[in-house]
Amino acid sequence: MPKERIGRALHALNTTMHRFIDTYSHKKENDLLTGANTWVIHFIAEHDDTPVYLRDVERHFGVTRSTASKVVDLLVRKGFVERHIGETDSRLRRLTLTRQAEDLLQTINEDHEILESVLVRGFTANEVRTLLAYLQRMQDNIDAASAERQKAWKEGHS
Repeated sequence: MPKERIGRALHALNTTMHRFIDTYSHKKENDLLTGANTWVIHFIAEHDDTPVYLRDVERHFGVTRSTASKVVDLLVRKGFVERHIGETDSRLRRLTLTRQAEDLLQTINEDHEILESVLVRGFTANEVRTLLAYLQRMQDNIDAASAERQKAWKEGHS
């Protein structure tokens, strides 16, 4: 019997979550939005009291600058996000939601709550906290390993 792999299990869960997200209510209201788009809109909305910049999207979602830029560019073109000159640094562009995105926020939030409730169905609050701690530790491990690999690569190419 093959050994169960955590990476494969997480990948399969991620794929299944994406399929589940594609059935969300927001898709019926606006077919321009993907599941990934809604997570970025949700993130910006959650931080309406503090400025959100591209680097915040990169860090929060663990994606490269290029990926974050492509997603935000697409949201700008679709009319869900606007860029504004940074208040403290004119090189930065603060991200805000448009009225079109704000009109969908309640549906997006409800969709995300549905996903969360499905994912943790049958779990105790303590199990959820433990799972989140394990996932964070995995994220920290992969971040450290990636940094080590990048450092070794740079040293080998200098």
